[in-house]
Amino acid sequence: MSHFLSMRSILPIGLCLVLAMPAWEKLDAEPGVEAERVSRASALDDGFGAVVISIRSEIYLDEPLDVFFLREGGDVANDADVVRFERKQGLIAFGNDTLKYKVHAYQLRPGTYRLVGHGMECPKVPAEDERCLIDAPGLFGREEISRPSRGYGVIAPTFEVRAGAVTYAGDFALTSRNTIEWSEVPSEELRQTERRLARLARAPEPVIPDEFKLKYGLFPRSYEDDLNRRY
Repeated sequence: MSHFLSMRSILPIGLCLVLAMPAWEKLDAEPGVEAERVSRASALDDGFGAVVISIRSEIYLDEPLDVFFLREGGDVANDADVVRFERKQGLIAFGNDTLKYKVHAYQLRPGTYRLVGHGMECPKVPAEDERCLIDAPGLFGREEISRPSRGYGVIAPTFEVRAGAVTYAGDFALTSRNTIEWSEVPSEELRQTERRLARLARAPEPVIPDEFKLKYGLFPRSYEDDLNRRY
């Protein structure tokens, strides 16, 4: 009986410790500028072009995934030159629903945009081959951990945006190898968006280096960070 009572007294203490742990710190401002959605051709602002893109992940996303593109001639340190596309889990999803295509159209300033990084909760766009490190709460205080993230160099996928035209940029997927890999979006997934943007001229196809093309299909997988934590 005494053993049972001692366990009953320990459990509330453990629960209190968990509840007392500080929440994840949220960034005051995320790097880059979130891309602005556009619903149809007539909604496109003068001087802008449209880009149709899908973002996916085979890793379960406990926080939104950001994929960053730098406008040619810009500086990655200048948020105004970096556009950010986001993907997150559905509110009522059971398991990982980010394996599904999610095609959206956005409006961007004309120019050529290059993939420069991806990350979750990154305080900045990661440098080439860099991972984001964040402070996270633990049972015995705060600790520095890495999140699925990586920066890319000058050899990376690009797409061109032209004023009054639409660019079909394809699908950019986060893999369990902590890489962003590209593939074409199936025609049936594009049909509805194509109808809404049919009035727009078609811009050039994206330029994708071979090493960034999707090597395998996407499947629900886990990801192991530098401290052997799995996502």
